[in-house]
Amino acid sequence: MAVPPRLAAAVDLVDPAPDARVLEVGCGRGVAAALLADRLPRGHYTGIDRSAAAAAATLARAPAGTVVTTALAAFRPSPGAFDLALAVNVNLFWTGPAHAELAVLATALRPGGVLHLVYGSDGGAAPRTDVVDRLRDHLVAGGFAPEVTMPTRRGVRLLHVRATSTTSGDQVR
Repeated sequence: MAVPPRLAAAVDLVDPAPDARVLEVGCGRGVAAALLADRLPRGHYTGIDRSAAAAAATLARAPAGTVVTTALAAFRPSPGAFDLALAVNVNLFWTGPAHAELAVLATALRPGGVLHLVYGSDGGAAPRTDVVDRLRDHLVAGGFAPEVTMPTRRGVRLLHVRATSTTSGDQVR
């Protein structure tokens, strides 16, 4: 399978440290998982997806990782278990307030950990910018400090929201 440029661009943008503990939200068919796993010789990849078929495909592509079939709101990680979280083209963060999902991520990320929301397409089109205010508002309400940029990686224009938690661990009860 060819690697979609938006996924390669998103992984390049996030650029995890070799020992990072990475959570991918909405891992799909595992293409980004394989790219991330290649960058984590001393780290660990965990992917979650609501689809059992997608989770199985991800595990096949990143067999050293952990893949969980679950919705983000139902995921119960140990507090501070991850250094960074990545979600590529996951719309739940702008379609609604995502209170439960952001609470899970606030718990999952270590202090100083970063949530990366990346939106883009493979067709060369500019990413949607009409969702920026909603993304920012939902993240702030969820206890995150977002920074929004529009970088280009590998010829793909991206909307990148880099957000750090402003709350301290154990948000999920």
